[in-house]
Amino acid sequence: SLHPTPIAVLEETPTPLFFMREYVALSKPVLIRNAFPIISLDDIVEKNESVKLNVDVTPDGHGDTIRDVDGERMFVMPFLKEMTLEEFRDGLRKQQIKMKGSITKSSMDIKRDQNGLLSFSSADEYTIEQDNCDEILYYSRQNDCLRSELRPLTKLFPPTIPFAEDAFNVKPDAVNLWIGNEASVSSMHKDHYENIMCVTSGEKVFTVCPPSDALFLKEANFPSGTFRRQDNGVWNVDREMLEGEGENQTLMTRWVESDVERLISQVSEADRLSYLEEYPALKYAHPIKIHVKAGDMLYLPSLWYHRVTQSCETVAVNYWYDMRFDSPNWCAFNLFQHVNDETK
Repeated sequence: SLHPTPIAVLEETPTPLFFMREYVALSKPVLIRNAFPIISLDDIVEKNESVKLNVDVTPDGHGDTIRDVDGERMFVMPFLKEMTLEEFRDGLRKQQIKMKGSITKSSMDIKRDQNGLLSFSSADEYTIEQDNCDEILYYSRQNDCLRSELRPLTKLFPPTIPFAEDAFNVKPDAVNLWIGNEASVSSMHKDHYENIMCVTSGEKVFTVCPPSDALFLKEANFPSGTFRRQDNGVWNVDREMLEGEGENQTLMTRWVESDVERLISQVSEADRLSYLEEYPALKYAHPIKIHVKAGDMLYLPSLWYHRVTQSCETVAVNYWYDMRFDSPNWCAFNLFQHVNDETK
């Protein structure tokens, strides 16, 4: 089937054969309960206080997303800030459960785009004014960080997921650590990896769509930029340029612009209809909400779209296994994307 049935739930880890036959081969997510060790942020920081890491920092908790910059839709990446684990934990806990502060701009009222995100202009200055919190922190490096910059922490986590490794017949291509709270959101995107996401404390909340929804999600190439926060608290966006490609060659990133969460969250019917006027095909999408609690493990097949946030302070580790590019799923997905591109 192109479209998903309700997410399967297992109460124990499957055998490699059952996992491959029932879920991987069919590109079906599955939630596995009580399958991973419980490890809190304090457990991680203990005896590792001085370990340094590069933290994603944004003014509103939305990194790697499409937003307005100088009147142009742009893919904007977070500012990176080096901190120790202890500094990061303390800074994360200073963030309010909900952003109660105000965002001010020096020359005009604040503007937001159709997704509710801050719009930026190089002619204006933005500062964040919140109680003990002038930036949103999220550790979400996707570069095999647990086995690179966080190597001292590898002893805390299993090196692989045995049944998954046997089923995929490859070792993890990357093992990544994720630490954040409800202030941070990873916007809708897809990965070219078979993903095993394990929550060690807290709760991650996924909104997922099947690969066939490439027909309905507005995905395109956007110019890229990166947040920069000056010493005086002013936020700017710097355009990313291609190296060695001559002048004025902007780096382009393919990303999803529409936010399906706007259709399933608690918004007014008027707001919902207004959003559908901007993205009419979105009403045909098939979003599913998945809550992954401490000790749970989620298998998210490659090419599934997903938007992720947290309901509280949350620690997770995910294992990426390379997908098969000779599979029918990859061929079908490319067809969906091609049709989507041709009908814009």
